[in-house]
Amino acid sequence: MSVRPATHAGSWYSGDGTRLRSQIAKYFAAAATVTSPIPGARILVGPHAGYAYLGPRLAETFAAWDTLKVRRVFVLGPSHHVYFRQRALVLAYAAYDTPVGQLPVDTEVCAKLCAGLLAPFGYMLEAVDDDEHSFEMHAPFIAQRAQEAGVEVKIVPIMISGLSPELREKVVAALAPYMEQEENTFVVLSDFCHWGRRFGYTEYVPGQDLAQCAEYLARRQGSNEIWQSIEFLDRLAMEIALGGKTKLWDEYIEETGNTICGQKPLGIVLRLLEKGGTGGGGFKWLGYSQSSQVTDPHDSSVLYASGYAVVG
Repeated sequence: MSVRPATHAGSWYSGDGTRLRSQIAKYFAAAATVTSPIPGARILVGPHAGYAYLGPRLAETFAAWDTLKVRRVFVLGPSHHVYFRQRALVLAYAAYDTPVGQLPVDTEVCAKLCAGLLAPFGYMLEAVDDDEHSFEMHAPFIAQRAQEAGVEVKIVPIMISGLSPELREKVVAALAPYMEQEENTFVVLSDFCHWGRRFGYTEYVPGQDLAQCAEYLARRQGSNEIWQSIEFLDRLAMEIALGGKTKLWDEYIEETGNTICGQKPLGIVLRLLEKGGTGGGGFKWLGYSQSSQVTDPHDSSVLYASGYAVVG
């Protein structure tokens, strides 16, 4: 089995290892003012775009990571270029290359997940993986954080596309035993709202009070800048994810149509947390930012959030 090349290095982020390591270290230094390793924080969520846009958010995500017992990292992300619905897909490569060092893939776990004709997992084509950017954007942060913590980790990248309720339950059932083991971390790759005509989403919510979501939604009066409306939609999603109820998450996505690209991986992990009975609820949020503050209907923006959940 071959090594997956860093196909977006030199464009979405620096391909120079020394420069990239220094850049990530600066992001981590800034994130230390927001958070530090949190006991039991082995469920993480962070965005996946160019580091110029979201480096601080990714650093917050991985600064919270409890690496004390970690040996394996399940990375769940969306598919941006191909659609499939019969199975979730795992990596066919033996390792992920990054400018700051390779990340070995746990090929044994990948094989177990794919075993059997009725398994809810299959292998993704190498060309599909090479085109996908989301997993690659997290890989250098995982590699550098693990190196700094002095731990060796293997990764299990899982790509999600079409996801029926039945397939989600099968995926959850297959992953649940790994969630129970303290050596496993789960990382969700997700940007939040993609707003603008080029994304096919221009939802606008009127109102003024962004601090009181339920009251604000009931009033629906007054006016906001577009970027404030977008933030409201995202903050409401974050509030629901904090509550940890999969049913409410599904209803929110159905009602708002919010273009959260990792909504399905998030739903899987919320279901894992819900079934695990950890008592810790859902995701706690660390940071939120927008690629631009939209004031004109012809503009567009992508939104980024960092967070974690505690297990155990």
